[in-house]
Amino acid sequence: MRFAFLLKALALMLHIASKCNEDFRRFIGTVSVKIAIKTKNNKGRTFIFNNGTVSSTRSLKQYDAALVFSNAKTGFNVLKEGTQEASFYAAATGNLYVEGMAFFIQWFNDAVTIAMKKNKK
Repeated sequence: MRFAFLLKALALMLHIASKCNEDFRRFIGTVSVKIAIKTKNNKGRTFIFNNGTVSSTRSLKQYDAALVFSNAKTGFNVLKEGTQEASFYAAATGNLYVEGMAFFIQWFNDAVTIAMKKNKK
């Protein structure tokens, strides 16, 4: 439940950033990609970037790349921590892996980082 709530909150934050954060809007401007964050038993959310717009869905049927956690508790803890160290540790212990092209996951990570920063005035 906490994992699903955290993903929904992330989706809302990205949607708001797509409207209010100039740097984020520039970064996602011409990109069309679908990124899933999910568990091995297919619980999660797909984030859809489509030429400057951001939406999300609980459907996990179509995506270009996915972060796959061993379980919801691990996913919640790693995402809440929000550090590369937490992600690397989860991957090293077999609790996190990537499906699809890792490039898209790195792009998504960069997008989230930009979305969380305030506009430079």
